Amino acid sequence: MRQAAGSRCSIALAAAMFAGAAAPAATAPAPVAPASASVTTLADACPAQLPVRQTVSETIAGWTPLNQQGDYPFVRVAFYPGNPAETSLIVPTIEFHGASGLHDGWVLPPRPDGYWMTCAYANTTATVTRRLPEGIDYCQADYDKRFLTLVVRRWSCGLRRTMLPAVPPRSASRPPAKPVPKPPSRHGT
Repeated sequence: MRQAAGSRCSIALAAAMFAGAAAPAATAPAPVAPASASVTTLADACPAQLPVRQTVSETIAGWTPLNQQGDYPFVRVAFYPGNPAETSLIVPTIEFHGASGLHDGWVLPPRPDGYWMTCAYANTTATVTRRLPEGIDYCQADYDKRFLTLVVRRWSCGLRRTMLPAVPPRSASRPPAKPVPKPPSRHGT
């Protein structure tokens, strides 16, 4: 029963995170940091567990509150064009399904107020947030295909030109498939 309730909470969390998602509003571009500037790269920087105490805020006649406390596992990352309390999350710019699961990429054009991120956790709506370091222009996430909802396997943010490509490049020089000859007929024709 606890497993089924956890699945419903995870699905509810995924729906809440992706409901009303909008692309960032157009803003005047900020000056780009010089190529020699050092940009901090983030990789799997979310805390693996989030200690949370969930409490019933109002008692209901005839019911006894049962508060919850525990460490909830990290499941998802989201990016925002400003403080998450004031903006909507950014929809991935790149998305593809590979053999190992879903892969997302976010192109983050320069903006004066920078970008923020949140780390979401299973079975709770509690999150943690932080501003991304200046100069980061790309983030990517790989999701584990073993789960019904989006669960991040790994993620990273940094300079796009220094990161591995989100979508494996297709070779333009790949030769066309050769036709397979038909086997000889058994009737001698």
